[in-house]
Amino acid sequence: MRRKPRSIRSKIVFALLVPVVALTGLWVIDVKASFADATALRDTYNTRDNVSLPCDRMVAALQRERTQSVEFLATSNSDADALRTRRVATDAAIAHFQDRSRRYGGSGFSAEITRARFADMATSLNSLTLMRARVDARDATPTSVLSGYTSIIGYAFSVSNAAAASSEPLVERVMRTMVAMRRAGELLYQEDALLSGATAAGRFGSGEYLQLLQIVGALRFQIPTAGSTLPAPDQARFKSILSSPAFAALRTTEDQIIGTGRSGGPVAITREVWKATSTPAIDQLFGFMADGYDHAVEFAKDARDRILIRFGVSGLLGLIAIVVSLVIAVRIGGSVVRRLFLLRTAATELARQRLPELVRRLRAGERIDVDREALRLQLGDDEIAEVGAALTDVHLSAVESAAGEAAVRYDMNKILVNVARRNQALLDRQIEALGPVNLGDARAYQLAVRMRRHAEHLVILSGSARSRRGLGAESLAGIVARVAGEMEHAERIVTGPIMDAEVPGHAVTDLGHLIGELLENATAFSAPDTSVSLSARRGPDGTVLEIEDHGIGMSPAAIEETNRRLAQPREFDPADSARLGLFVVATLAAQQGVRVTLGPTVGGGIRAMMTLPAALAVPADETAPEVASVRRSDASRLVGMAARNGRRPQHAAAHTDTAP
Repeated sequence: MRRKPRSIRSKIVFALLVPVVALTGLWVIDVKASFADATALRDTYNTRDNVSLPCDRMVAALQRERTQSVEFLATSNSDADALRTRRVATDAAIAHFQDRSRRYGGSGFSAEITRARFADMATSLNSLTLMRARVDARDATPTSVLSGYTSIIGYAFSVSNAAAASSEPLVERVMRTMVAMRRAGELLYQEDALLSGATAAGRFGSGEYLQLLQIVGALRFQIPTAGSTLPAPDQARFKSILSSPAFAALRTTEDQIIGTGRSGGPVAITREVWKATSTPAIDQLFGFMADGYDHAVEFAKDARDRILIRFGVSGLLGLIAIVVSLVIAVRIGGSVVRRLFLLRTAATELARQRLPELVRRLRAGERIDVDREALRLQLGDDEIAEVGAALTDVHLSAVESAAGEAAVRYDMNKILVNVARRNQALLDRQIEALGPVNLGDARAYQLAVRMRRHAEHLVILSGSARSRRGLGAESLAGIVARVAGEMEHAERIVTGPIMDAEVPGHAVTDLGHLIGELLENATAFSAPDTSVSLSARRGPDGTVLEIEDHGIGMSPAAIEETNRRLAQPREFDPADSARLGLFVVATLAAQQGVRVTLGPTVGGGIRAMMTLPAALAVPADETAPEVASVRRSDASRLVGMAARNGRRPQHAAAHTDTAP
């Protein structure tokens, strides 16, 4: 297959835009990289709000429930209502975490790891129900409860640790430091839970003293270590907290309990003393960590600002380079491309709009100033301008040809109208001579009426006004009876119920012409021994007049095409003169607002339905009954004479008529 050649415009544009596209590509790569970094830092906000903070609240709720559960098991008279209230708060924190985690919108490999930790966390929370049941049944020891809750909290810290990843090193360092400090703070809560139970019971349970030693050792090592990676200002503040009186009192109390205690032995202090010692230290530590994530967000904001500044500088410089390149390209090839575009636009507009519109106006009989309608293009003085001048000459030649054709068409229409008027005058005189006063030959009368209707076809075809417009309003039944009696095969037309309605004078002739065309088509294309029924009834959209024959019918495709032409009349095409009747019916129906449709009948044949608007068929009396008796047309005298003379119409063989 031969390739379509490229246009001059595309070649010029291609040659000039290659360096511009290359430069734009480099600029886009830099912008994309900067945008990716800014997007990754924006995820820090999303992580804080949907993962870190909800996870910390859930951990805090689990820690408090753990302490309450250990105290519940340590004594036989513990407050079960307080434990249930604590569980309700924990369930609310868990539900909030699960809801926010579903909104997490992080991207990248670390986000996938975080979502995997969500699934692990959901699995670990399933064990919470079983643990609570064992606590309620007092079927668990404080040590086992402590271990069970600690395991669930460990999964929560794995979620926070996975979400701490960031493309900015400082942001990630602060986020991971906060997680490490909260892990260290978890040791404080473990210690608090263990000693809350032991002091409530007044002695250490099995394995509790040894577990306390392990917790205190880990606590004194991990808390100072966790804060070592903080930024300098925060690190100084953290060290001041560790050396505060609250932490000094905590360490003293821990030494006292460890020094005097033993496995299974009594605890040296009471529950109240322990709470008064541990609560200030815990509050100070977690108060310091409360805004840790906000610090990370601030660092992320600063890093993002640096990226945006870099993006602004490099992006602006790259954009300036691209704009300069484009300006140079436009100055080099803009003139040629612009004039080619104007020439192509003018040629397209000429071919698709101006010439068709001029032809339409000329055919409608409008006078056209050829010089004024000439195409004028200002394209310089080179080869492109010469092509524009040639296009102007082509336009002038086309307009002159269309004007000449319109003039011939106009003169031809005048000739057609003149001939039609002459024939109408002679036929009117002939019909008057053969009229009801002198019914010597019914067939001659009917043929004369048919010839007059055909003469009117020429008037309609030319677009001129018809001369016969009616002398006044007439009843619909009268029009139907008169037209049916004027048919060549009037004896085959059976008139059914006709509603009592009046047709205004301006529409009497056109409506009679429409009915006559459809009746002629029905009698011509049905067997001579069959009848053609005609009736009129009231419908939802006006008066419906039906003409039904039992002839050879039409194919569904032909019916569909005919109905389309009837609904959308178009300019008459002389090449389609065999369907002149279709054009006449469509034109008259459109002028009077009548809807004409064809459809098949049962057993073959065609049903033509004319829907007359309310203004065209005014009911004589809204309550008057329709004429229900089946009757022959009022021209039965003409029909009887035709029968007595022994003449019978011949049956047409196929639908090749001029009617629809």
